[in-house]
Amino acid sequence: MSAVRTWLLERAATTRLVLAATCAWVAAVVPVLGWAPVVAALLCTLAAALLLLRRAVRARGLLAWVLSVGLLAAAVSAGVWTARTVVPDAPGEYAGEATVLTDPVTGPSGAHRAQLRTAAGPVTVISREPLPPAGSRVHVTGRIEPEAASAALFANGPLTVLEEPGPAWRLRAEVRGFLARCALGEGTDGGAAALGGVRDHDGAGLLPGLVVGDVEGLAPGLEEDMRTVSLAHLTAVSGSNISIVALGVMWTVRRTGAGRGWAIGAAVAVTAGYVFVVGPEPSVIRAAGMGLVGAIVLLRGTGTRGPAVLASAVIGVIVLRPALAGEPGFHLSVAATAALVLLGPGLTELLQDRRVPYPVAAALAVPITAQIGVTPVLLGIGGTLSAWAVPANVLAAPLVAPATLLGMLVLAFGLLAAAAAGPVLAAIELCGSLLALPATGCAWWIARLARVGAELPAAVWPWPTGALGIVLAAGAALGLALAVLLRLRAGPAIGAAVLVLCLLAGTLLPVVHRRVPADWQVLVCDVGQGSATLVRLGAEQALLIDTGPDSAAVDSCLSAAGIREVQLLVSHFDADHVAGHPGVVRGRSLTAIQFPAGAGGHRRARALLGAHPGVAVTEVEAGARFSAGRASWEILWPPAGAARPRPAATGAGTVRGNETDREDAAEDTNASSAVVLVTVPGLTVLVPGDIGEAEQRRLARTVPPVDVLLAPHHGSSDLSPEFYAAAAPRLGVVSVGEDNGYGHPSAGSLAAFGTAPVLRTDECGTLALTPGPRVAAAGGGARCPV
Repeated sequence: MSAVRTWLLERAATTRLVLAATCAWVAAVVPVLGWAPVVAALLCTLAAALLLLRRAVRARGLLAWVLSVGLLAAAVSAGVWTARTVVPDAPGEYAGEATVLTDPVTGPSGAHRAQLRTAAGPVTVISREPLPPAGSRVHVTGRIEPEAASAALFANGPLTVLEEPGPAWRLRAEVRGFLARCALGEGTDGGAAALGGVRDHDGAGLLPGLVVGDVEGLAPGLEEDMRTVSLAHLTAVSGSNISIVALGVMWTVRRTGAGRGWAIGAAVAVTAGYVFVVGPEPSVIRAAGMGLVGAIVLLRGTGTRGPAVLASAVIGVIVLRPALAGEPGFHLSVAATAALVLLGPGLTELLQDRRVPYPVAAALAVPITAQIGVTPVLLGIGGTLSAWAVPANVLAAPLVAPATLLGMLVLAFGLLAAAAAGPVLAAIELCGSLLALPATGCAWWIARLARVGAELPAAVWPWPTGALGIVLAAGAALGLALAVLLRLRAGPAIGAAVLVLCLLAGTLLPVVHRRVPADWQVLVCDVGQGSATLVRLGAEQALLIDTGPDSAAVDSCLSAAGIREVQLLVSHFDADHVAGHPGVVRGRSLTAIQFPAGAGGHRRARALLGAHPGVAVTEVEAGARFSAGRASWEILWPPAGAARPRPAATGAGTVRGNETDREDAAEDTNASSAVVLVTVPGLTVLVPGDIGEAEQRRLARTVPPVDVLLAPHHGSSDLSPEFYAAAAPRLGVVSVGEDNGYGHPSAGSLAAFGTAPVLRTDECGTLALTPGPRVAAAGGGARCPV
């Protein structure tokens, strides 16, 4: 303990900054957690005071003591003030002027979204109508729904354009368009012909995403594959992009003989312009802050001062954009940067001591430390692990910088192209296409790594969910830190032992606990806040009703059941019921797709059918009956001609979740959910999708009694007690995510089951149903009554 205290006192300035950043960060999330973080922040301040008292009094006197406490108190005040004054604290109607900050994108549900700067602070606008381009001054009316980290504004109608984008915004659009055309080889007809025609491989669509975050041209399935092998940070502008750009600028300026201050100033200026081109949305500002930290630390070569620079950046970002304090992306960026700053140099030295050449050691250290650093955070937000994450990042790393820098040069040519015409413009476009040719080649290699890695065994590594998984991942990170930083003779051995034990425990525990009984008939898969129900048809065949939101989770459930052939029935096309469909076909064949009649025009329906051409498709409605193997199923809802989405009621309640959840709130497809009555030997199960009270009330007249009832809409309070009473289940099941922000399952839903026992996937994991009905919990915890 004395050694730790001495280390902290010797680095008092760094300690003060780190504690100040912690206080600001904690205080900024007060609207989410109540006043507990303020108490924690004050405790941090008191601890800092006690820690620095001796140092302050002996070395700098009372003034240093006052400044130390003042810095911490100011950080707390800044966090509380900005969090409470910038982020709206209650839902409410909004009508006023705003500026569109980012290019509008169309989400999977067909809704359009963009970032706005309003009098109420930054918001994400969600609209069923197309949005004007970035830079437009608009008048918008709608309802603001505050969330933990930001706010969504659901527009009541089209936005009225008051002022078109100015010259700077138009130049930005032209530059971005120039990059996209050059990536595809479409600069000029002559240039495209000279370069072998238009490029249509994965790299052509990935390059704009890699350079400016434009993912509109990504090939189908590529983003999912990159997410599987932890390359998703390359589909958008991340801290690594900023670091590459900043380092390139600083290196160039230093070569001219200018001092370090000029180099850093130039890097900040270029980064500011780069952020404007990308789009000044919160995630990009976060990436800019963390990326500049990494670049400056590398330039300074200070080592131990890295945490001080990182803490300063955290304080600045939180004061500038306090909404980021609760964003998972910000947590990931800070974790990755901290791991790189603290562990990267030490791991590089450790590998060099083992006679690994420096370039190879550095190339290995960066992805290993970053991956270890972000893993606990990743698991905390529902992410997955992959055995190929580190190899994929190691193999991709050498090509990220060339692709980014070449893409930046293409952007520079885009600036020239905006002021040129005729033959000069054609020459500039040809030069841009020539520069983009090797850049798209680098991007193609990165995309290929994702495609291959996602198809390899262990692409999704088994790992415990919940607190246990986070603790084991944190233990692995601690083991690596001990091995790298502990300079005792036994330090590396102790750290390696902790690392190996945590990895073994994390790998083996899910394998042991995910087994399902051999006589299972129906599995209610644990897919988080979503729904996926598996019905056994044969030894390796099954009907899957919905896929849940996470491809890794549904893949794990199908693997545990030993399924190799799947028929898919989609109740409706909300993300929490169908977004996990890529995981269904990992090592399996998809033989049929069913969904409600009239829903084929939904954006996700088109994506699903486009990903599986040639698969038999059937649109279903009430009265349709099917059978296969030992099971049969009947569609009870929707009635003929009724399967159409309806607009959601404005102000129906706070919408929580990711951007996809927000988009779904703009269009209600729950009323057209397929309600499926499943019959297997000795068991009847009713799977009602997300139907609400009105639909349940109508079905209550005809629904037969069943053995097992899945709670409609994950146990929402939008229910009809008559429906539950008519189904008269002997067992109730709720498919729901742990600590979800929707309040599911509601007390009313649990009470509606009456005397029937109720099991929940957030408490029991995947539930295996057998005749009786009997039930086994494949991953039951202490709260599961099974």
